[in-house]
Amino acid sequence: MNHLRLKALTIALPLAALLGCATVQVTRVATGGPETAYELEGTSIEQLETEAQRLCPHGHDIKRQSHNYQRLANDQLYPVRLWDRITGNLNTPTNSKAQMAVVCKAPPP
Repeated sequence: MNHLRLKALTIALPLAALLGCATVQVTRVATGGPETAYELEGTSIEQLETEAQRLCPHGHDIKRQSHNYQRLANDQLYPVRLWDRITGNLNTPTNSKAQMAVVCKAPPP
């Protein structure tokens, strides 16, 4: 039974980590008009663009966007950095944040 728990844990942890990285926070914004507007936050502009296309099926206008990407090389313990260097693992930690404000276009008449 303990072997099955260990196997399930080795599958569940990486999956949970991947799902946690792929989240986009969406906030609906009141515009005072008939348009629907959203503020999106995530880790990449491409990820936010995909979410904006899903939220606005008739297209959207981008009002502002920003993306900050910074690699943090020394926030892992030395043995982990060494192992990454030996194995050629390029999965280094990053501090990446993207923001986008979009206004959805109205459907064609």
